[in-house]
Amino acid sequence: MTTLILRISGNTQQRGMTLIEILVAIVVLSIGLLGLAGLQLKGLQVNQGSIYRSQAAMLAEDIADRIRADATNAAAYVLPTPTVTGTGATAAAIAEWKQQLKMLPGAGATIAGPIGPANNQMTITVSWLDTRANSGAGSSATTSSFILTTELWD
Repeated sequence: MTTLILRISGNTQQRGMTLIEILVAIVVLSIGLLGLAGLQLKGLQVNQGSIYRSQAAMLAEDIADRIRADATNAAAYVLPTPTVTGTGATAAAIAEWKQQLKMLPGAGATIAGPIGPANNQMTITVSWLDTRANSGAGSSATTSSFILTTELWD
């Protein structure tokens, strides 16, 4: 048996990758990683905004429950300026709630009521400054609000 060995002169087989292919791969990988970093940043912004909305909802429900518990002095809970003064316990409840309200950045609140056909509804608005809502250089804070209209009693 005879074996035929063929030799080709010159280097025609490619071994490994060229420098240009490596640079292109690094650029593509870098763009992907920058996109992931931007996505992570936007996720953090949305998460912080949802925490603020959740706190505002809890605060609005809290003051609504306080008003329901002190129904005889409901008109004293009207904010920013109550039209009627309540008892010392009412003033203490409002002061404590305003203190809790400070956990939101730039927080403010208005309470309107009693309103409605039976004078048993109040509208509670909790607002705050959301600095992360707008992204980009030079963007200013956005005022976000949570509005709760609730019946105080049957």
